[in-house]
Amino acid sequence: MSQPTATPADIAASSAKDRHTLSETACDLIVIEHRLRDVRRWTPETARAHLDAALSSVATALDALHAEYATRTTEQEQ
Repeated sequence: MSQPTATPADIAASSAKDRHTLSETACDLIVIEHRLRDVRRWTPETARAHLDAALSSVATALDALHAEYATRTTEQEQ
């Protein structure tokens, strides 16, 4: 069974959708980061290490999303 060939318009639309989804995910992660920072303010010192680890994970995820967005944007421009 043969796969349909994607047209340049299909590829551009898919790429735009992917970038939009990446942007939405980044916004969600930023909201989570802000909420974790708010919670950290009133969290006892003994529990802050867990929140710090969560904040580190969010930062890592945001870095990965930024890299993916930059890669897809560069590929789109070529």
